[in-house]
Amino acid sequence: MGKRDELFQCKRRAMRLMDAGASWREANEQSGLNYSKSGIQRLYREWSEGGDEALVDHRHGHPHKATAEVQGWMVERCIENTEVRASQLTVEIEARFGVQLHHDYVGLLRRQLGLPVPRPGRPSKKQEAEPTLGAAPEQDFSPW
Repeated sequence: MGKRDELFQCKRRAMRLMDAGASWREANEQSGLNYSKSGIQRLYREWSEGGDEALVDHRHGHPHKATAEVQGWMVERCIENTEVRASQLTVEIEARFGVQLHHDYVGLLRRQLGLPVPRPGRPSKKQEAEPTLGAAPEQDFSPW
């Protein structure tokens, strides 16, 4: 698990603890965060209003690009085709929503949303089972 994934999980744990009635200090300590009182309370307000999206895309004051609409579409698209590559998703997201996301970030979002992430260079079992159309039979080019 990468650092961003770990931070996301820590934030989610802290928000759930605070939602269950834990103090900001308890949530901070039990989740492994080291946030100030105002920082964790601000995050809790944002999380209460926007859900996990506030935890996923809360980076250094940058605008939220992976909105709930983008994430919802991504969930549908990845369920429809579990083998779609992040590079293809970035093209489709930009065309549909006008938002540029890095393919690595799309992979991170997939993991955070619990979506399948195809492994590069490894064909799926479905692809292995399907014969390649138009493929020429193997030819022996040995001189003998």
